[in-house]
Amino acid sequence: EYFYILRKYFKNNSIWLITNGILLPKQDNSFWKALKENNIILRPTKYPLKIDWENIKQKCKEYNITLSFFNDENIEKTSFKTALNLKGDSDPFDNFTICHRANIRIQIKDGIVYPCPIVANIKYFNSYFKQNLQISNRDYLELKKITSYDEILNFISKPLPFCRYCAISKMDCRPWCHSTKNITEYAVN
Repeated sequence: EYFYILRKYFKNNSIWLITNGILLPKQDNSFWKALKENNIILRPTKYPLKIDWENIKQKCKEYNITLSFFNDENIEKTSFKTALNLKGDSDPFDNFTICHRANIRIQIKDGIVYPCPIVANIKYFNSYFKQNLQISNRDYLELKKITSYDEILNFISKPLPFCRYCAISKMDCRPWCHSTKNITEYAVN
């Protein structure tokens, strides 16, 4: 359903489904049909995980879906180390202006539009590490309440309250690896 809603508001835009690919083999035909009907480009990232990419390539060919690996399919994944300021006293504007996710890493999850994957998934960080990085109602849009394209553009084009928790200048790129599940992987203060 999301693909149809997105295409309604972004009639002429390129829409990418960025994924780690883990759940792609489990998708039914309605998923692949929705990608095709809404001209969604499948942009998986290849992590060093066991995924049947040949089957996924075949599905894309069968449904005439553009498949373009986010990183070259022959290159091992690297990741940005997310750096969080647990005090929440970073300048949201400064963070937003240098953020590599700003305006381009929009997440849709459970009917909610988030400006980036950090906001969309912070509840897992909070739960696991017993933190309270707070999301306000100004940090997301409810998909069913969006009334115009301009509303979405306005939302993604400015810093939000949650940006105070990022430490963008302390993020770096490194080889991808499994998490050690230690808060020091993410927290910088």
